[in-house]
Amino acid sequence: MKHFHGRRERGEPPRHWGGGPGRFFDSGDLRYVILHLISDTPRHGYEIIKLIESRMSGAHSPSPGIVYPTLTLLEEMGLAAVTVEGPRKLYTITDEGKRELEANRAATEAILQRIQQAGERHARDWPGPIMRSMENLKMVLRMRGGQWSSEQLAAVTDLIDNAAKQIERL
Repeated sequence: MKHFHGRRERGEPPRHWGGGPGRFFDSGDLRYVILHLISDTPRHGYEIIKLIESRMSGAHSPSPGIVYPTLTLLEEMGLAAVTVEGPRKLYTITDEGKRELEANRAATEAILQRIQQAGERHARDWPGPIMRSMENLKMVLRMRGGQWSSEQLAAVTDLIDNAAKQIERL
């Protein structure tokens, strides 16, 4: 069985993590997190994304462009099984996946600890009501998608810019 090793020691945070832009998960980390999450209960890809985002108090949300290929890889490696439910896929850990997760328990626990610490740090920095408001704004903008007239786009941009200016003056 191929193990997931990056170019760093297992459990060590990625060099770019903790400040500035970059990936939160290093090579292989997300695979362990996903295996851990589906070992609890079978889950859909979107649910996995939201769980990680929730555990990190909104500090990071892995993109679907990373999560879904990782799920496919886990399936191809025999570490996860898929059940199709209409348009969605439900992922379950296999016996081989359980063995892989157990064999890499220390690395997985280190990654989960990093997730918890990032979530705690982010929660301290951003009070709950502010996080809720920011999430509401993001959700409304996502739901609208790219369906904006030039007038609507200008109005929304002005609203957001004005809110930022008002908050800056507080």
